[in-house]
Formats: sequence, C-alpha cells, structure tokens
Amino acid sequence: MSEMMLATLSNIRTVEDMVAAFRDEEHCRHLLEGMVWRDGRVCPACGYKRSIAIAGRDMGKRRARAGLYQCSSGDCRFQFTVTTHTPMHATKLPLRVWLKAMWLLLQSDKGLSSVRLAEVLGVSQPTAWRIGHALRLMVVARAYARRHGRSGPFLSWLKAQKACP
Repeated sequence: MSEMMLATLSNIRTVEDMVAAFRDEEHCRHLLEGMVWRDGRVCPACGYKRSIAIAGRDMGKRRARAGLYQCSSGDCRFQFTVTTHTPMHATKLPLRVWLKAMWLLLQSDKGLSSVRLAEVLGVSQPTAWRIGHALRLMVVARAYARRHGRSGPFLSWLKAQKACP
C-alpha cells in the first residue's frame, strides 16, 4: 500500500475525518485497490498478475465503468474490478457507503445495530442490516483464510456464499 493511502487511513480518528477520507468514489476506489491489491492487480479468476485497464465507452458526460480491468492471460481475459467476488460487487451502493460502514463497524467496541448504522449511513434499516451482515461475513472469511493458510478476495466471497466448515 502506498504511503499516501496508509497515511490517509491511519489519520482517520473521528467521523469528520472519515467523511473527508471517503469523499468521492474515485478516491474510495483507489483506497480499496491499495488495500486489496498491495502488490499489484491480480486476476480473481485465474490469479494472473498482469492486466490492463479498460477505458470504457464514452457516455457523454462521463466514461463508463471506472476501475474496470481485463486479465492479460490469453486463456482467461476475465474482466474484473476491485469489488469482484466480494459482497460489494454489483450493488447500487457507492463504495464510500461500504467503506464508511467498514470503518464504523471496526471502530465500535460492542458492535453496531443495523438501526444505528442506517442512521449514520443514510440508508434504510434492511440495507444497513445487509451491509453489516456482509461485512461481518467478510471478517470471518478473512480470519478463516489466515488460520488455514488460504487466500483470495475474501475467500472468494465465502466460496460463493456457502459457509466454511
């Protein structure tokens, strides 16, 4: 992880610092990429370490799919983002909401109810429950992977959302 990203994350002490750190989608995506791909991008499908950034089509005001990459392996050519094979993939929630929820859940000593999380994030209570549940499962998957010497983006999202033994 670059020193700028590490400094940004380590300087978050208050909610105001968190809001400033997770100010826009591009910045959040760069932070998440630095956390997930510390040694460079890796294809989640085949593990190949070379990929290219796909610029996307010009959609008028903005370009489509910022942060989209394609595996450079001749056999794979899988298109992926930093959220592929995670609960954050294919949700309509912005990355900054996910990162704020992660920070809040990790900072709370006794846990955080979905009602309180919904109030802080500005989402509905069922959405906050789903976010909290998914993030707790990611923590369990990460602990399981470390304990048993396995890796992968959140243990390939708990082996496609099946509970680990």
